[in-house]
Amino acid sequence: MGRFLDDLISGIEKAVMLAAYLTIILVVGLETIRRMITGEQAAWGPEIAMGAFVWLSWFAMASGVRTGAHLSFTTLRDRMGPRLRQGMEVFDCLLWFALGLIVIAVSWDVVELNERFNQKIFGTDIPMAAISIAVPLGWAFTMMRVAQQLVRVLRGETGPHVTAEDIR
Repeated sequence: MGRFLDDLISGIEKAVMLAAYLTIILVVGLETIRRMITGEQAAWGPEIAMGAFVWLSWFAMASGVRTGAHLSFTTLRDRMGPRLRQGMEVFDCLLWFALGLIVIAVSWDVVELNERFNQKIFGTDIPMAAISIAVPLGWAFTMMRVAQQLVRVLRGETGPHVTAEDIR
């Protein structure tokens, strides 16, 4: 079941990121061509592109947590003993959970306000909540990835992580 769930979450993350990338490319590209030809630009273009970027960013964060490519102090961790490293990784997961709960709670309030006041994306009939909901959903996916990481750490498994040398 664990492998199936991981594959399912990964598939959703990839689909959301691909759709967001395509939206950004199409909207920005086509609006640039339109502006060059007609001298006009749709009022909704920047809003839609920004919304797609929000979706892309939060789901890329979840994907980065899974692969260990998120912001972390790997050089320092690589010098720690196994028990200390494990303890620090558990502490990391707890910090992620605390921050995630705060972000999800606060961002959900924004989604509810968007819905309550029937806010729309400028120049469209698309609800603003369609963009705002990316934050709590992206963080919920991230929390699933953090939970997976916590299980790996508690089992003593070394999960995937990117070292400073991998970046160079």
